[in-house]
Amino acid sequence: MAAPSVFYLHGGPGLGPVFERARYPDAGHVHWWQQPLAKPCAARPYLDLLEASLVEFRRVAAEAGQPLTVMASSFGAHLAVHLARQAPELVKDIVLLGPTYNPEDAGLRFARRAFRVHTDHPHAAKLAVALAMYEDDPGRPRFWDVFGALSLLPDVTELYFGPNGGAEAARSFAELIRQPGAFDGPTSVATSDDFSAQDHTPQASPFTGPVSVLFGSYDPMIDADKDRDLWAQVFPQAAFFKVDTGHFPLLELTLEECLAPV
Repeated sequence: MAAPSVFYLHGGPGLGPVFERARYPDAGHVHWWQQPLAKPCAARPYLDLLEASLVEFRRVAAEAGQPLTVMASSFGAHLAVHLARQAPELVKDIVLLGPTYNPEDAGLRFARRAFRVHTDHPHAAKLAVALAMYEDDPGRPRFWDVFGALSLLPDVTELYFGPNGGAEAARSFAELIRQPGAFDGPTSVATSDDFSAQDHTPQASPFTGPVSVLFGSYDPMIDADKDRDLWAQVFPQAAFFKVDTGHFPLLELTLEECLAPV
């Protein structure tokens, strides 16, 4: 088998690449890295994840004997930024798919979207209260209260996908996320909280090669105009593309369409 030419960073944190592996079983040129779970009582789980991503990236690049394409989905974009900052010489190009610059803002946008869709559901009022309490007292405890209320609504994961090509992807996502290894709640909470404690003021990356950023037209998590401005500060050379998907372009388009958008 040929050495990988694409290093993939899945979203999350706490998710696994089971969705991508299921959709692209023959993509031997892609290294679908399974991000490690947060260690119990880890002091800085997000910083641990950054270090683990760099170690794995250096290993795969050495195995390939050449710079790699770094493809990252959603939260994984922040890991891609770290790799580009720490090892720009090992990066051929970067593809960011639905990158969430501020995951907390993105999560709240998603919750508000879910409330609008399910306004008549018996538990919708609980989500409305949680969102209002967050607005009065922003912070991580109130943020997780919002997600607790969000989990009471039905078919929430369907909202990740666009109406034109996402029905099959949404069904597959809903089935796969219940499999062992697809999602780890403690890792998600610990890593997200540690991420939120860091300073994420945009800083220009030392990587000056090609960067593509894909935003889905139906993405419920991203304000494309606001996020474009932020990512452009990190990668001034980036080319931005609007694609006909929801939050996970790789699960609605083809791999080739994501690697070479037009």
